[in-house]
Amino acid sequence: MSIKHQLFYYLIITLLLSSCHRNRKPQNTLNYQQWRNVTSWAFTGKMAINDGQNSGSGKVNWINKKNLNVAKFKAPLGHGSWEIIESPKQAKLISSSSGERTALNAQILLNREIGWDFPWNKLSNWFRGYTDEKVLLTHTILPTTLFHDGWEITYEKWTNTSVGWLPKKIKASKPPHSVKLFIYEWVIN
Repeated sequence: MSIKHQLFYYLIITLLLSSCHRNRKPQNTLNYQQWRNVTSWAFTGKMAINDGQNSGSGKVNWINKKNLNVAKFKAPLGHGSWEIIESPKQAKLISSSSGERTALNAQILLNREIGWDFPWNKLSNWFRGYTDEKVLLTHTILPTTLFHDGWEITYEKWTNTSVGWLPKKIKASKPPHSVKLFIYEWVIN
C-alpha cells in the first residue's frame, strides 16, 4: 500500500468523526467546561478504510497535547506505517515506505501528499463528536449522525469518560470512500 493510500485511509477515518444530528439521550453529558481543564487527550483504536478500489485496516493512535498533535497508523503484518507530528511551527510525515516529509502545517502536508483537500484542522473536534470549537458545549443529546463537506459521519457507540461521553464506534462515508473507526480506549489528562 502506497503512502498516499495510507494517508488517505487515515484521513478518511478522521472524517468519519465529523458531525451533525440524529440524537440520543446521554446518561452523562459531555461538558465543554471540563475540556478547558484537559491538558492532553488520546485514543487508541482500529480503523478500516476503503476508497472504492483499495482497502486496508490497521491500528491507530492519536495524541493531542496543547500545541502538539501526533497521529500514528500501523498496518498489520508489517505492511507499512506512518506518523504525522504537528506543532504550531511545522508538520512532519514519517512513512516506513517513503521516508520523511515536512510542511508548515499538517493540512498543507496532507493535501500535497494525498492530492485532495482533507479537513485535518477539524479532526480534533470531530473525534469528540463536534463540528468545531464554537459548538463545544454540553451535549444534551448525543449526535448519531453528522454531515460535513459531503461526508456522512455516524456515531454508532459512545463511551463514558472522565469528561463525559465520547465516541467509541464511528463510520464515515462519502462515496466511493468509507472509513470505520473503533476506539478501544480514551485517555484524558
